[in-house]
Amino acid sequence: MSEALWTELEKLDVLRERMGIGYEEARAALNMAQGDVVKALDNLEKARKGEDLGWEFVERGQGIWDSVKAKFGSLNNTTVSLKKHDNTIVSFSAPLGLALAYTIWRKPGLRFLALVGAVGAAINHYELEVTPADKSPYDDEAFNFSADGGNQEL
Repeated sequence: MSEALWTELEKLDVLRERMGIGYEEARAALNMAQGDVVKALDNLEKARKGEDLGWEFVERGQGIWDSVKAKFGSLNNTTVSLKKHDNTIVSFSAPLGLALAYTIWRKPGLRFLALVGAVGAAINHYELEVTPADKSPYDDEAFNFSADGGNQEL
């Protein structure tokens, strides 16, 4: 079968069967070889022999991906609030705020209206507050030892 007719899955299956590896490792090897199965097989054999192939960027890429996932996870717990003099006018989650901002920005009429509203809010001293989720899993009052009955000597 010619190389052009192979699907990505067939290439991955060949690498997995011949080298006894998983899909993730086969996909990384195929990407490193730019889709060439023979080159990927050669690289995998060299890697088994301990030769340096410069694959450290694959590990760094996984680290970057994990960092991005963590940031999006914390974004889910972030709140955006519109306030005036410590009074909350409206409050919503950050993903909803991003979706609204994107929708408004895509419509030229709404874009102009939003810009006029933003200028008006700034002139009237409104504040936009972004509050991340509380990361403390415990209650601070639980560690207030002065309420336990006075001073005790140890």
